[in-house]
Amino acid sequence: MFIMISYVLQLQQDNEYIGYTHIDADMAYMFRVLCGVILLGVLLPKKIIRPSDFFSFLYGFFVLLPYVMLSSVRGNVAIEEFFMLFSVLVLPLLIVKLMVISMPVIRVPGILTQGSVIFILCSLVAVGIAVALSNPTASAGFDFSSVYERRLEGREIFISGSLFSYISSAIINGVSPFIAFWACWKKKHWLMIVPMLCWLTFFYLLGVKAPLLAIGVAALLGVAANKAKIVFFIKYVYWLVVGAFCIFIIEYSLNGYSYVADYFIRRSFTVPPWVMSSFFEFMSSDHTSWTLLGGAIEDKPVSLLVGENFLGMEGLNANTNAFVYSLGAGGLPYYFLTIVMVGVVFLILDSAFLLKSNPSFICLGFSYSILVVEQAATTALLSSGIGMLMALLIFSKRNVDSTYAAK
Repeated sequence: MFIMISYVLQLQQDNEYIGYTHIDADMAYMFRVLCGVILLGVLLPKKIIRPSDFFSFLYGFFVLLPYVMLSSVRGNVAIEEFFMLFSVLVLPLLIVKLMVISMPVIRVPGILTQGSVIFILCSLVAVGIAVALSNPTASAGFDFSSVYERRLEGREIFISGSLFSYISSAIINGVSPFIAFWACWKKKHWLMIVPMLCWLTFFYLLGVKAPLLAIGVAALLGVAANKAKIVFFIKYVYWLVVGAFCIFIIEYSLNGYSYVADYFIRRSFTVPPWVMSSFFEFMSSDHTSWTLLGGAIEDKPVSLLVGENFLGMEGLNANTNAFVYSLGAGGLPYYFLTIVMVGVVFLILDSAFLLKSNPSFICLGFSYSILVVEQAATTALLSSGIGMLMALLIFSKRNVDSTYAAK
């Protein structure tokens, strides 16, 4: 209930200007929360045993749970409408879980050593850094005041859809965190120089800060893999959330305002249901061109259609989880195609992990799960470099050391 408490005390009032509404905790609300929490208690894994467990947990905890608690964030939702929309959100998790349970054994010969995979990735990062630095933005620098200017200028240099943009996105969002994971798993800590140099380069050019967090989390996963502690990841997340809530209570009691609520709880637990509700309103509105079988027909990404056209917020790219995005963009056909694609990805990751005993697949499962929770599935697979990393690791040799064991 900490989500609801922080929402009532601070977040609803602070964000009322963008449509956060008061939520009545009446009997209908309590009933749907009870039903949702019971279902999530059944579906969410207790430990991380294989890559798909990351998807089950992260999607359930950061998409389904917030929607259960705050489905009326943009206005009252009738109980029958709630169960219909919640079913749209739950169905992908159910289908993916069924797909990986009936997982066939996919045997692929090991051609590459793990060392050669890392050498290839480090070389790719080096080339990407060199090419990026050869064409810097006008405002390039390390100061925080010009971050926004660097990002705007970067759009003209790193043109969306270009090979240069793809490689740059892949090395900073996928390859660098993976190298950090491998460095800490194998205790090759000097290799952390590579992802850190990569982040510094793109912070200098584009002002990006989020990849540093991804690198840090990947490094922690590597340490956990070395000590066979990844299975306890879920417990650590629960403790992190409890700690954040305790800090929120202290901050709010002392100052009437909490930075933790504004920057962590809001982003993690109130923004997702707000965006999902906006998508559902967009799809049910009589003033849009969306159809159940065709999706949005405008020649514009649906995230911008919802953010700019429907919500009227100039420049807002309303990113949401892969399944709601696909339903909005292409209707039911694209929605089910996305579910199958995500299921196939985790089927491959689970199979390869069990056969090769390589926790690198656990890392990829974590990375892809995080991306699927907040953006389109194809974008998450391709522009993040996850697809390329999967291809390399699938053809790597079996892990033969004893630094990891799934218990």
